[in-house]
Amino acid sequence: MESRERGINQLKPILRAAGANESDADYWEFLLMLGFGNSAKATQLYKSLRNTVPSTDWRMPLVEIGEARILSISSQDFACHKRLLSAAEIIFSRSNFLNEKIQSEILALYYYALTLHHERIEHDSLPLPMLEMGKNLTTIESFQLAFRYRIAVNEAKWLEAPISNIVSIIKELEENGLWTLACIGYRSVAILSRERGDLHSAYKFYDTAMSIASPMKLEVSLKQIQVALGYAYFSDRRLDEAEEEYLKIIPDGEYDPIIPILYENLALLAKARSDIDTCVSHMEKAIEVSTKLDSIPNVPGEYLYLGQIYENHFEDLDQAEQYYKLGYEHAMRYASSGISLTGERKDVVDAYVNIINKKRGPKASKPVDSFAFSQGLPWKDIKDIFHHQLICFHYENQQNSKAMATKMNMPASTLYSVQERLKKRGYLLPEKTASSHTENHSLFRFIEEHEDMSWEAINTIFEREMIHYLYEKYGYNKQRMAQILKLSYPSIITKTRQLTQMHEHFLPN
Repeated sequence: MESRERGINQLKPILRAAGANESDADYWEFLLMLGFGNSAKATQLYKSLRNTVPSTDWRMPLVEIGEARILSISSQDFACHKRLLSAAEIIFSRSNFLNEKIQSEILALYYYALTLHHERIEHDSLPLPMLEMGKNLTTIESFQLAFRYRIAVNEAKWLEAPISNIVSIIKELEENGLWTLACIGYRSVAILSRERGDLHSAYKFYDTAMSIASPMKLEVSLKQIQVALGYAYFSDRRLDEAEEEYLKIIPDGEYDPIIPILYENLALLAKARSDIDTCVSHMEKAIEVSTKLDSIPNVPGEYLYLGQIYENHFEDLDQAEQYYKLGYEHAMRYASSGISLTGERKDVVDAYVNIINKKRGPKASKPVDSFAFSQGLPWKDIKDIFHHQLICFHYENQQNSKAMATKMNMPASTLYSVQERLKKRGYLLPEKTASSHTENHSLFRFIEEHEDMSWEAINTIFEREMIHYLYEKYGYNKQRMAQILKLSYPSIITKTRQLTQMHEHFLPN
């Protein structure tokens, strides 16, 4: 393919400058395959390299990353994760490279594969910084274009950038003959359009993706498009058309990675038709393959789904506990290898703990959760509620703003400013003539424990403990925290810095 030749030709001067043989350019074919090439050919190339490249050779990271990407495409996510960790050990040791040019290209490739993996498993890291670094590290034009495509997709997903930005880059992919990535791109913009409520555009983009996948026999992409199109019909309440689309899919072997996704969707369809027995049967078929593949995005969520069916529909707590426990064990195994406990992985852990407590019966006395009020609120509202309750608490004892300011070791002008801000935002402050008796807020327990502290000190402790609390409640997912708290992602990074000190060179925050 012409685009491949251009890529290899761009690599030759890099390899010459590094003192490598130009024939080594063949190893860089990975760069042109990882996101937008022939996966069968890449698998064949990987096997050949694994048998010929010594473990100390500078090309070994390419082998590790190549295998990781192939495993990811096959939904063998946990094995992929281990290969990427192995690649990182080699790359960051800096002892296996010829010079900085080779090192930069390999590092770009690593960032490309790592961010794809993180996006797939919903790992707790925003991919945009690493994608930007990768784009700037590589000198290969087709690879830069692939980075630009993925940056555009993530900007649309996380920053609500226009979908048209992605479409313009997809046109460039087509012009450069990168048909597989272009096909994936049209499927991605179709999904984004559906999520934004534009089903008309979604169907149009699915048709375009199909028009590339079918004649070019991109079988993996074709099945993924059919599943996504079926779900679009499902979300549009066109259940029969969804089922028809699903039934067109013919898995390639008993461990085809499309099987769990297909049966998950068939399970949703059966549940929508109130056929719970068929729903359970489909989900059990999905789990059978997911667990064999060790598919990180699928396994915990599938066990969670079955547990919820048995708990809420059949009211069989014992069977529900068994499913939750299996999901819990997988989620914790993933967490022990550095995969964030977020999304459905956290949900199934919580479900397992909750059902055990439910079966044990109510406790004699339930401790007050001082911070429970904060879940789902933006940070500005959380701080306002805290300041309002702190003032109300001290007002019961002081009933005088100057005395209250003195008690909390703060300028009276600062207290007046806070009170005015709260009034403007609709908070009712205590009046001297009113009864001071009100029902205690859950924050009173926290304030009582710190009532002798200054305004500055109690605010510092509150922020630290509240951020820690929410970081755990939101599954150690900083992106989710930023969205819910309505704070910038860098601000969340700063606030959680002390909570996330390990492995930062492998998994940037």
